[in-house]
Amino acid sequence: MNLKSLSKKITIVDSNSSIDASIRLLSDNSKKVSYPGFCAVINQKNHLVGVITDGDIRRAYVKGVNFNNAVSEIMTTSPVTINANQLKHNLKSLVDFKIAQSNHISKSVRLVPVIDEQNIPIDIIDFLNSDTFDANKKNVAVFGLGYVGITLAASLANIGHKVSGIDTNEEVIALLNNGKTHVHEPGLVEMIRHNIKAKNLNIDSNLSLDNQIYIVAVGTPLDRNNKPNLSFLNEVLSTIVKRLKPGDHVMLRSTVPVGVTRKFVVPFLENETKLSAGIDFFVSFAPERTIEGDAMRELRSLPQIIGGFSEKCCDHGIKFWSTLTASVVKVSSLEAAELVKLANNTFRDISFAFANELALLGSKYNVDSFDLIQQANEGYPRNKIPLPSPGVGGYCLTKDPVLFSCDINGSRDDAVLGLASRKINQMAGEYPIQILKRFSNIISKNLSEMKILIIGVAFKGVPDTNDTRGSTSLDVFRSLKGKVSSIYGWDAVIQQELLQSLGFEKYTDIGKVINNVDAILILNNNPKNIISSIYDISHKDRRVLIFDGWHQFDRLDIERNKNLIYSTMGYLSDSIH
Repeated sequence: MNLKSLSKKITIVDSNSSIDASIRLLSDNSKKVSYPGFCAVINQKNHLVGVITDGDIRRAYVKGVNFNNAVSEIMTTSPVTINANQLKHNLKSLVDFKIAQSNHISKSVRLVPVIDEQNIPIDIIDFLNSDTFDANKKNVAVFGLGYVGITLAASLANIGHKVSGIDTNEEVIALLNNGKTHVHEPGLVEMIRHNIKAKNLNIDSNLSLDNQIYIVAVGTPLDRNNKPNLSFLNEVLSTIVKRLKPGDHVMLRSTVPVGVTRKFVVPFLENETKLSAGIDFFVSFAPERTIEGDAMRELRSLPQIIGGFSEKCCDHGIKFWSTLTASVVKVSSLEAAELVKLANNTFRDISFAFANELALLGSKYNVDSFDLIQQANEGYPRNKIPLPSPGVGGYCLTKDPVLFSCDINGSRDDAVLGLASRKINQMAGEYPIQILKRFSNIISKNLSEMKILIIGVAFKGVPDTNDTRGSTSLDVFRSLKGKVSSIYGWDAVIQQELLQSLGFEKYTDIGKVINNVDAILILNNNPKNIISSIYDISHKDRRVLIFDGWHQFDRLDIERNKNLIYSTMGYLSDSIH
């Protein structure tokens, strides 16, 4: 097809045409073209420069735009398009990927122009009336509706799969079925509500549909001895084997020690069903790598890793995941896929551990590690050092380096870095308590008499989340509980009721708390947690410690206030030495 043929499907106007002339042409073509409400805008070289829909015209009218102006004023200048050389790809996934890259998480498009190598429009694809992609839609069971499971379940349902979200927590099930969510994730609530209403998403404690895809997204916690606990995985597998049939696919999303899928999962499934993996049913490992707070976008835009029990398993898995994302990376084996997630998170933990050990070393010389690292990185083209922090928390980074360092039985002699990084980052998490003890000696006041405010209780601040699993703030809270007079908590993302349920003191006015405590420990980097009134704390009879764990406050402005003592990673105000 060419531009002339395309003019029989849609209206095409010149970018120099007025809005009024374009509307008149759209009206004249209403019965002549296949898609009367869609207009492609081209320049003198016939290059596609934008598109207009009926909606653009309505919005222009509401805004009072002068219809004598050029049509380029109201057109969409960066429309979703498909290159002619991409027509052999999974077009639905490709288009969804482009939408995700544009941050339009839950938005879809119907008409997508096809352009040639010169950016000349040559065809139009109608995604509403095409049945090309429906054959890829499956009945999918997602086990475990924590951060990983619920975001994935909602995203798969949103592209047309029939998804059963399974969890054993009845409170979570009731919450989700009422159109609410237990996790803080932009766009998630709306997506859940829409897909429950559309009957693409069912939340329950038991399976009801006959599924072709089983995705395991339950956690692999560490036991008291720092060994991997596979009991949740075992429980899910025990449910799956009751329904597993030839042609089905079992996919692991859970993070596990290398070898678990081949040595534990496959034998269990085969022994219980008398079916053969790779022949009767498929097995693959597809690690989750999204970041909390941006998961809905990253699920559509991040490359999906896939490793299979066999080549056939891998290919079958690629076909499924291609319905969600346009980029799927095939790795050589189940073990390679298991290692990818562990490698990503362990590397992050190790890099943070270096920064934190540098801060702990700098503390001996009262060196502000943030200033030091900024100066070391300034203009230096290699090996940028990350910033330190009062510990490294979260469900993944506190666990995955340990899983990286152990085998299926929970022990390895040849892996040391993961365990070393965990030790260093745990020491960094204890640093605020060391500073508090030094502060206690400086002002000659016992810890037992002190009132403490912890700001930032979620395990991280950017993107923000309400997840407190693996929170170093809670580690500090537990270490101080019973050793100080009282501990208050505040987090812009976490409701006060939840903080009280965690053990923090009850209060009604954060301003009064700030002016009544002896020390304020700022332990995550959410910019919403910055309370400017801290600069103005004023007491005649005592000084207040401000531990700025992420260097978010202006140190000099804090130190100008004679009532305040400033500290961050590696540094405590010189004025008190």
